[in-house]
Amino acid sequence: MIGFNFNKFPLFLFLILISCSENQNIDSEENNENNDKIELVYPVNSIDNYSSVNKKTSWYRTNKSFDELYSPHKETFRGFEKNDNGGIDIFQQGTYNPDKENCCYYWHDLGQYLYTDLSGDGNKDLWAYYWKSPWPTNSRGLHLYVDNIQSGEDYDLQIGLTQVRKNVLSDFNNDGKNEVMLFSGGYDAPPFPGDSLAIFDVQSKKYKYLSDDIGYFHGGATGDVNNDGSEDIIGYSGGSVVIPVHPVHYQNDGSGNFTLKNDIFLNFDDSDNYYTVELFDIDNDGFLDLFLGTAGALVVIKNKNGTFDRLDGINIQTDNSLEVMDIDFFDFDNDNIHEIIVMNNLSSYTGHSLNLYKFNFQTSSEITSSYFNETRYEGDGAWIKWLHIFDYDKDGDLDFVGDGLFGEIVEKRIYWKNENGKFNRIISN
Repeated sequence: MIGFNFNKFPLFLFLILISCSENQNIDSEENNENNDKIELVYPVNSIDNYSSVNKKTSWYRTNKSFDELYSPHKETFRGFEKNDNGGIDIFQQGTYNPDKENCCYYWHDLGQYLYTDLSGDGNKDLWAYYWKSPWPTNSRGLHLYVDNIQSGEDYDLQIGLTQVRKNVLSDFNNDGKNEVMLFSGGYDAPPFPGDSLAIFDVQSKKYKYLSDDIGYFHGGATGDVNNDGSEDIIGYSGGSVVIPVHPVHYQNDGSGNFTLKNDIFLNFDDSDNYYTVELFDIDNDGFLDLFLGTAGALVVIKNKNGTFDRLDGINIQTDNSLEVMDIDFFDFDNDNIHEIIVMNNLSSYTGHSLNLYKFNFQTSSEITSSYFNETRYEGDGAWIKWLHIFDYDKDGDLDFVGDGLFGEIVEKRIYWKNENGKFNRIISN
């Protein structure tokens, strides 16, 4: 019979404890590996990591406001018509007909709406623009503001700009409350006489029209161009027969009062015909750079102490079959430098293409296939006007969502679903 040596027991116990500890460490490492595997790539709060100067742009404010889409043509506010008393009523079920002569204001499916908490009361509101039938017309359109979309009882209607091409969120007087900035092209037929810019104050429900410079404005953006702490306005007038092609800049005095100061644009001429405009600090130098898009060109111009010299512009997209509709920004590789996402219309409105570019002011390269699949779609008028970044499928991470769909895809939903950092296109009804 062999006896147990109790003198060695402490060593024996120590070895057992070490073994258990090692097993626990292995288990912990395995758990960490499992946690890494399920860790969200680009979680919803990723969009909060943008720089302070980029957070004070209309691009950021507007994108940040979206967490779901709204379809006015499918909901209560699908259109409006004149009543016998000279007023304007919501279309009743079965009466919707946008081709009715001289009676109707209708939703045009180009994405001119905002669906978010505009008033700051915690409820979702709706701002939407309705075109005057028949289109094109030189008649002014109808502006709708619904305070609390759930109740739908408190809404405001005003006749305003002729053809709103873009609406964005801004805070011009630094009070922490939203204003809606509106860019209008005006009558969309020769001679394209243009229109004003306007600001809708959500609190007062009043418009301020900036009529110092009339233009054919398809696009525009707001942001603190000169780093004085206040958000300014940049627009671009293009394509008119009677108005020379030119950029515009309204400088904010900090209280929401504006002075037209176009001298910040250097070496621009009437051959520079751009429709799409964004402001974003792409090189992290603390100044907002200027992005301009048109058919066959996406140009980036560095901000040099509040001025933009066209001679410094770098063209990073040169395919003539692509026409820039929307420009977005996201840091895909987590290097603190944002990539540029472009939603393009295929020439002659035959489809759309999403393109992604790695860019700095020295080099640029297309990296679309590294993150996106199935980015090109060909079909009758099947183009997408806007691209939003939010958690469309409510799974905790960010997706890329098409809005303002047109042509054969107008009744569909198109988004690029985030699947562990790769984005796969989903098309649904």
